[in-house]
This record gives sequence, C-alpha cells and structure tokens, in this order.
Amino acid sequence: MLALQPASIAWDSSQIEINDGATTDQFSGSAATLSVVAVMDELIAWATSTFVGTFTWAWTRDATTGGAIITLAVDAGTVTLEATNADAQAGYGLSAGVHGAAASHTFDVAAAGTWAPVSQMMVSGNLRTLDRGDACGDGAIRPGSPGIATNQPTAQAIGTALEAGRFAEQLADAASPRRAHLYQLHTDTWLELALGQVTRSPHGLMHYRFELDAAGDAL
Repeated sequence: MLALQPASIAWDSSQIEINDGATTDQFSGSAATLSVVAVMDELIAWATSTFVGTFTWAWTRDATTGGAIITLAVDAGTVTLEATNADAQAGYGLSAGVHGAAASHTFDVAAAGTWAPVSQMMVSGNLRTLDRGDACGDGAIRPGSPGIATNQPTAQAIGTALEAGRFAEQLADAASPRRAHLYQLHTDTWLELALGQVTRSPHGLMHYRFELDAAGDAL
C-alpha cells in the first residue's frame, strides 16, 4: 500500500472522537499535511496514552476502489468512534455519526491518499549512495553521510484499470512536494519517500505496470 499526503485534507483540524465508557476525548493530527499512515501512528500513540488498553491499526485492500481501508482496534474493553467533521470523515474514510461500542472498528471507505494495487508494492535500490568515495566518522567507515548521501529507490506495482484510475485521482490531489509512505512487505516496515515521475505501461491483457521514481529520506 502507498499513502500520499492529500492536499484536500487538513489533518490538524480533522477531529476524531473516542469514548471508552469512562473517558471521552478528541484527536487531531499534528500537522495539516500528513499521510494517513503518519496520522494513524499518531492516533494510536495518543489513544493508548489516553484510554485503557493498547490501540493498534491495520489496513486492507478495498477491492471496489483500489484504495486501503483502515481498521482501529483496542485490546481491552470497547470504544465508540466518531469523525466529527468533513475532513476527518473524508480523510479516515469514516461515515458521519457515532460508530457503536466495539473492540475493533473497520472504517467505511478507503482513506484519502491511499493506493493498494493488486500486486502489492516492490521497492528496489533503497540503498544510501554517494557519487564517489567513502564517508567516515568516529573511526567507523560508513556507506553514507547526512547531507551528501541519498536514497534513490524505484517502486513498482502491477494493477488493473481500477487501480490506474484510483492512482491518477490520488496523484492529482497530492500535496506538493509529493511525500508518501510505502509499505514494504518483506521488511514489514513503512518507507517515507518523495515521489518523482510515475510511468504506466501495459502488462498483459488487462493490467498495467507502474514504476515510481523516488528519493528516500523525504524532504
């Protein structure tokens, strides 16, 4: 899954309200421009420190849109959930109104900025590089040095016409510069990348190959 920072969502005013039966509190993102990955990481850290139980989040591919649907869960008790304004509803993919008490809430539609192609994502060349020579410090030879070393990975995916349309919509709404979080399956980690050129080419009869130029350590 790839999560762009959408220009149409102001995460710092996209309020979500949680009630665990004893405490009610509201959360908003730390900045206006964030990806939903960064927002959900902030949300579970805040919720775990505010309510009883440990909160986690996950995502699943939405086969109807090619986006990603978020699930929020708590390991103790139940909580109600409400996205109290339009930015929160569109950003998280939560319909208006209070979602009844449950230990796990699967949101209603794909979150803003998300893209989940059928092949998942492949990242290659995500290595810190220098034009020439080595960099060292404190007696250790290092493969790179902040300020002069960069990551220039390539991300690839296979998708259908559905994903092609979804990706075009999300790119059109992406904040500038285009920052994104990309989930790398084999390392079970999120990479933060700055996206460059995106190319699409036919792949078989009913699929496309997407290639995304990127720079690591996104600015």
